[in-house]
Amino acid sequence: MRTSLRVFVMALAVLLVAALGLQTQPAQAASRQVWAFYFGWYTGDTWGDGRLADRPANPYDSRDGGALGRQIDEAKSAGIDAFIVSWFGPKGDNITNQNFNALLDQASARGFGIGAAVDMQEGGYNATTDEVLESLRYLIHDRVNHSGYLRYDGKPVIYFWNQGRFSVSDWRSIRNQVDPDRSTIWVAEGTNTGVLSVFDGLYLFNTAWAANPGAVAAQWKRNVQAAGGWFYTPTVLPGWDESRIAGRANPTSPQDRGGASFLTRSWTGAANSGANAILIVSWNEYFENSHIEPSQNFGTTALDTLRPLIAAWESGQAAPDVSAPVPSTGETAGSPPGTPTGITLTITNNVRFRAAPNTTATVLGNLPYQTVVEVVGRSGDGAWIQVNYQGQSGWVSGQFGRLSDDLNKLPVTG
Repeated sequence: MRTSLRVFVMALAVLLVAALGLQTQPAQAASRQVWAFYFGWYTGDTWGDGRLADRPANPYDSRDGGALGRQIDEAKSAGIDAFIVSWFGPKGDNITNQNFNALLDQASARGFGIGAAVDMQEGGYNATTDEVLESLRYLIHDRVNHSGYLRYDGKPVIYFWNQGRFSVSDWRSIRNQVDPDRSTIWVAEGTNTGVLSVFDGLYLFNTAWAANPGAVAAQWKRNVQAAGGWFYTPTVLPGWDESRIAGRANPTSPQDRGGASFLTRSWTGAANSGANAILIVSWNEYFENSHIEPSQNFGTTALDTLRPLIAAWESGQAAPDVSAPVPSTGETAGSPPGTPTGITLTITNNVRFRAAPNTTATVLGNLPYQTVVEVVGRSGDGAWIQVNYQGQSGWVSGQFGRLSDDLNKLPVTG
């Protein structure tokens, strides 16, 4: 009798521990997940910046635990499962590192997830492969084991920003050193499918240039799979306006929110793409005005719009198709502008602007005679040139243009 009682008590204790553990676990990757890109570099002084057209409903410091808890609660109220946090690494315990670690603690207590987006844009952080190795060792050997860290199918998720700072061979060496068993999921930003020999998937940070965001979501999911990747998170945006930021190369034209019409079209396109995880850009990027966080200008419109859409999608329902119709010419959305090489192409005869480097690819438009466009790269045989035109990246036959510099200086991008 005593033995039976002891076994019963021990079993009850195990069940209680498991139950308590479940209450504090972050959002794991259920069949469908929604994440939002998050920025943690704001201080009280930020909100006085004259380049801002809007500000949070409750301005905050990104290191304030109370503000972070409130943000997580607001996101959860709309059905968002995790933040993907822009992170400079641990160097100097910079503000993004302080914010990232504080968010992990807040998320763990709230059943929410926090994933890192390793940011290589700023010159002082992750500027060398050694610095990236240091950041990733800290992340993979320490932070991903935190109970608040985001996992998908049991694996920690790591996003990257501006990974083009290093070559694919550099990344292969980095990953072989810090993640030789591929125990984490690596997601690169942009349209270079060549990185999928090292990374598991891609995401597009900005799709505000797209007239048909649904076509972009479906197209890029196929592109990733065709290139050997398996993970893709289609992007949802409420709108975009970076016009107050001077000096940016290839700025995207403002995308009006239209109340919540662009957000709704963007969401339904992503939801119908077949992906199991969707990335909202962004929770709080105020300089580019892609924020969905409650703000002084827009209130809670974005969250109120997303709440029923997310609930329906996560329950398995298909989203209604309210994407903009594909033009009658058969044109579909192309790619966002690529990184300029500093070389230009002057069009010497009217030429078709295509979605891929071949004559059967979708025609995105026409480049008139004497048009001068920025060059992004070239095909392997040099017959096709990738250029930026009217907010998109596409391809033209090289025989109809004159380069401002040597063809062989161009990277092979297709």
